[in-house]
Amino acid sequence: MKISFILMLLVCMPCILDAQSWQRIKHVDRKNIDTFTLDHVGNIYVTDGQGSVAKYDESGELILEYASVQLAEIHEIVATSQLKVTLFYKDLQEFVILNRYLASPVLYRFSDFDLGYVEGVTQNYQQALWVVDLSSFSLKMIDVREKRLLEEKSLALIFNQKKVEIMSFQAHQNRMYLIDIYSGVQVFDNIGNFLFRLMEHGPEEAGFDKDYLYYQEDGFLNLIHLYSGPDKRLKLPPGEFSKIRYSDDRLVAVTAQGFDIYKYLSSK
Repeated sequence: MKISFILMLLVCMPCILDAQSWQRIKHVDRKNIDTFTLDHVGNIYVTDGQGSVAKYDESGELILEYASVQLAEIHEIVATSQLKVTLFYKDLQEFVILNRYLASPVLYRFSDFDLGYVEGVTQNYQQALWVVDLSSFSLKMIDVREKRLLEEKSLALIFNQKKVEIMSFQAHQNRMYLIDIYSGVQVFDNIGNFLFRLMEHGPEEAGFDKDYLYYQEDGFLNLIHLYSGPDKRLKLPPGEFSKIRYSDDRLVAVTAQGFDIYKYLSSK
């Protein structure tokens, strides 16, 4: 009996150690978080259903807040640069750029660019907008200064138009990633050419950390290598997380009460 108990402990030990690999650094109370993101230095940006944005530093201290003049849900917030934050209001069909102080908003209405219904939007390194136009079922690159179409690529050969549910459209490392529930994660180059399918299924929410795409599933953080390296899978801390963001062994997880900041203690 004693030997069996010891063997059971040895079998279970890797799972126990893995579950204890995360150290919670801080909990921040904030109700009704809608979506959120991290920038490259670890600042945390959270939004609510009224279109406001709050910026916290990496330790969870509130720095700035932005109150939109329009009460509308922010579909996606991106802070890939320390100098700006972008907001996509899908219901309003608008795209807003804020500076690092969450001020001086620059607003673009998609109706001004002769677009149909925009399901996703991202910026390239030249500050042009790439949009997913569902009306024409294509990717379009727009020069916002001259209000002209620069590129258009049909999506008809890649997606089934009768069965599509796009969850996210993001630029990362000079590529673009279009995530669809049914068709998976599709990868395009910086001029809109289709390259390959990274994943067969599309997670409802995903993010990027260096050379990895990550998402949560069944209590695990799955990291899919974007090129030729190995994939990873980490057991998440216990809890119900509606959304997560991961960067440099640091996890920010949204709960019903606010968000928790964790540090992964095990070395890579």
